[in-house]
Amino acid sequence: MAKSFSFTHPGHIRKVNEDSFYSSDERGLWIVCDGMGGHSEGNFASHLITDIFEEMQITGDFETKINIMNQQLEKIHNILQNKVEKLGANITIGTTLMLLYIEGSKGVCIHSGDSRCYNLRNNILSTVTNDHAIEINDFYGHRKVLTSAISAPGKLFVETTRFLIKENDLFLLCSDGLYDNVSSKVIKNSMEDNSLEEGMDRLRFNVLSTKADDNITAILVGV
Repeated sequence: MAKSFSFTHPGHIRKVNEDSFYSSDERGLWIVCDGMGGHSEGNFASHLITDIFEEMQITGDFETKINIMNQQLEKIHNILQNKVEKLGANITIGTTLMLLYIEGSKGVCIHSGDSRCYNLRNNILSTVTNDHAIEINDFYGHRKVLTSAISAPGKLFVETTRFLIKENDLFLLCSDGLYDNVSSKVIKNSMEDNSLEEGMDRLRFNVLSTKADDNITAILVGV
């Protein structure tokens, strides 16, 4: 049904890559996570999700699988809460989540935070979900603040978006390190390339030709 290509890179500024991803064409499951809370905490949170989803069994009909995945995210959120309580420090451990699952003609995105899923259909590029983030200008300057993430402390908020899959659909899952550094035109041109592999090569070349001041992760999926 689907084929994908992926890449991750720490960028040109940061020494540690707190992003994590999981890609399984056979299962129709792709995940991008952008960790936060410091090097060890961000790594822990982002890899916790991808490692668990890589090993977990997801069975049943489409809606049952969605429920299983959402229940697992609640368990992960509890693990992060317990870790913060044990550390007893004023810290945040968390990660964004962008999960794409495709089964036949049905698709779903489960997300929290500002990692994105783009869709290219009939030469039209759109985002499947809205960012859980706002732009603010305060004492620290102009910056982006997440309104939700898989994190602790804090309440869990996860958005589930269902949609129908069309023939020749293309999807791009990515962390904000990608779309903050390249334009929508570059993203669209890459997704329209002769092949998925060439498209991913073009995307990687373009983003690494910028300042690339954040970790970068992308998965390009073709149906």
